[in-house]
Amino acid sequence: MPWWYILIPPALLFPVLALRAEKMYWAIPQLKSSSRFVVGTSVPALGAEAPTTNEIPNTQYPSLSIIIPARNEETNLQRLLPSLTALNYPGPVEVLVVDDNSTDGTARVAQALGVRVIGAGELPSGWLGKPHACHRGAEQATGDWLLFTDADTVHTPDGVRATVGYALERGLDGVSPFLGQETFGPDRVILMAAFAGLYAGMQADHPALNGQYILLRREAYFQSGGFAAVRGEPLEDLALAHLLKKTGFRVPLVRGETVGRVRMYDDLRHVWHGMVRLGAGSLKWSGIGAVWTALYITGALIPILAIPAGVSGMPWGWVSGLWGLAIVLLVPWARRFGAWYLAFFALFGALFVQLAAVWGLAGKVVGRGVRWKGRVVNWE
Repeated sequence: MPWWYILIPPALLFPVLALRAEKMYWAIPQLKSSSRFVVGTSVPALGAEAPTTNEIPNTQYPSLSIIIPARNEETNLQRLLPSLTALNYPGPVEVLVVDDNSTDGTARVAQALGVRVIGAGELPSGWLGKPHACHRGAEQATGDWLLFTDADTVHTPDGVRATVGYALERGLDGVSPFLGQETFGPDRVILMAAFAGLYAGMQADHPALNGQYILLRREAYFQSGGFAAVRGEPLEDLALAHLLKKTGFRVPLVRGETVGRVRMYDDLRHVWHGMVRLGAGSLKWSGIGAVWTALYITGALIPILAIPAGVSGMPWGWVSGLWGLAIVLLVPWARRFGAWYLAFFALFGALFVQLAAVWGLAGKVVGRGVRWKGRVVNWE
């Protein structure tokens, strides 16, 4: 039997998982802000604001503390903080930057832009950096609601108001939106493949949060145990999602592309470290979902593997058919990331994701840590 016969099962499974990814994408509620960004940028569009869709009176918006864990984020804060000072939020707002032992001008930039800076202090034994910084910020915060957001995000003027209003209208304990993605170039096709795989592996009843943007009632945070209860978890957002569900709090994941944008990575080295980290940690918290994601990414690689298979005897009609089917199934994701023709390159993005995930899992098995934010994260 020719070796390329082993490509047939994942090739047949790929369309099923691709349709599953689409189903899950549209099943997740969309949180809409009346603000938007200038196309292709992280700059809020001037004059784009319109009345918010929620009916919460201005006087009922709670006080809000925005907590930003920051380690060597001098550059990112110069984009983030001006967007926070321009928020159209009716209630009291405080912004806290938690300086996690930065070696650049993080604290200086934050102070110059008029926000409160808290030193994270020495990292205690058993803690990882981000959970510790977030918890330190929560301890110092005075708001009735807490918004944990990353330094590489940018917010639209009406985004926070829309997010808080969404939670208030539905009686939720919080909400965590997926933000729009801002890419530097090659990472676009990598993130496209990663997000498509992520949605393919999602389960409707499985808790998840986006660590770039987590809004919580103060009581929900402290009564659940918050980041202190997940202090040693490298994927602290997924761990916190499970904790909140276990303790009875309702904090859904929603689509919030108009709420804000995030530039997750600056270069391919950072993309690699990020994918390695996700690959090493996802199996613990995602269970069977991580398996579906892995199978989806593997299926996306079949057209690439079909080329040597064609040389080895697979009919070239099959090879071209596999390429055509994969591209058609990836077009919706390519459109979400900017242009339909990116689907032609997403297959190579899937290869990058798969290699990084395998490297991360192998490193976890042999006890090799993952470098992240200048520290080495070791897996338990």
